[in-house]
Amino acid sequence: MTATAKIFTTGNSQAIRLPKAFRVNVNEMWIAKNEITGEITLKPKDSETQRRLRLKALFKMIADDPFPEDFSFRDEAAPVEYPRNPFEDWAEESPSPVALPKPTK
Repeated sequence: MTATAKIFTTGNSQAIRLPKAFRVNVNEMWIAKNEITGEITLKPKDSETQRRLRLKALFKMIADDPFPEDFSFRDEAAPVEYPRNPFEDWAEESPSPVALPKPTK
C-alpha cells in the first residue's frame, strides 16, 4: 500500500504526519536511509516486553524441535573437499596480434 505523507518542520527537526492507514502502536521507530537511493525505511521498534516474548517463543521452538538423532555437526578434523577448479586444464595461449586502426587527424 502506498500513500502520501505530509512533512513539516518542528524546531530543528523534520516530522512526517502518517496517514491513518499507517498508524503504529509503538512509542519508537527504527529509521534507516539507503545512501545510494535516498530511500528511507521505518520499522516499529519492539518494546522490552515484546523482545522477551519473542525470545521466549524462540527458546520454546528450539526445545520443542531439537536436532534429530542423525544430525551431526561438521567434523573439524575431516578434510575439506573443495569443488574442482574449472581452470585446472586451461592452458594460456599466446594472444594473436590484433591490427589496430591508425589514428586519423
